[in-house]
Amino acid sequence: MTPKSILALVDGSALSEATLDTAVSVAKIFGAQLEALHVRADPATLVPIVGEGMSGAMVEQVMDAMAKSVEGRTQRARAAYDRVAAKGGVPITWRQETGPEPVVLASAGRLVDLSVLARPDAAADGQMAASLDSALFDTGRPVLVAPPTSPASVGKRVAIAWNGSAQASRVVSAAIAYLEKADMVAVLSAPGFDKRAPAEALVAYLAKHNVKATVQSVELHGKSVGQALLEQARQLDCDLLVMGAYGHSRLREMILGGATREVLAHSKISVLMAH
Repeated sequence: MTPKSILALVDGSALSEATLDTAVSVAKIFGAQLEALHVRADPATLVPIVGEGMSGAMVEQVMDAMAKSVEGRTQRARAAYDRVAAKGGVPITWRQETGPEPVVLASAGRLVDLSVLARPDAAADGQMAASLDSALFDTGRPVLVAPPTSPASVGKRVAIAWNGSAQASRVVSAAIAYLEKADMVAVLSAPGFDKRAPAEALVAYLAKHNVKATVQSVELHGKSVGQALLEQARQLDCDLLVMGAYGHSRLREMILGGATREVLAHSKISVLMAH
């Protein structure tokens, strides 16, 4: 599917501007409409369970601190939006809602072609992982995970992590529009692939879409699959990795496939994912 409507989650973290810049890059490629979504938390829902030892004054202090935290995050999100919007390139609209971020994102993400989110990392709060989980599992749409710094390009040189699985097939289908515009497409043949759907067969399939691709074997040499995929993509100077979200359980349970976790934790380029 050619993305014509893109939703970028702007949470007010230090990664907000890079996330928006990534979304702008994709919107430029496809002439898509871009909307920045900020979900403002309800401070009342953030207050921890009040114990018997907490006085009314203490509860009020906690509420006040939560309200200030929420307001600060909203201000940072809006500032990032204003900076990116001022650069021009594509028009961006601002949308703000109140509620649990994963819940709001799940509903909003079902009515766009692509959601763009920041890459969750160990230094961030659990909200980022929960929101990415929601985008991947609850929208039925592909997700672009933005790198931690604003990219110079997205989709000029593309690597496809291929193992013949249903998840890999689904994300390749979602990526066809990107692949048709790419200058280079490499199919990374990962260990453990389905021998009935080899990388060479994917190359033949892509040729029917006028996409010229080559096969690159991924050698582990003591690395994990995720590390090896990222290293191969780096050596090929790729700016986009197309990869299925592997695993039978949800990200918030932290037991997605190891390769998925590794890529999400360490990728410095954009990653297009689908489950």
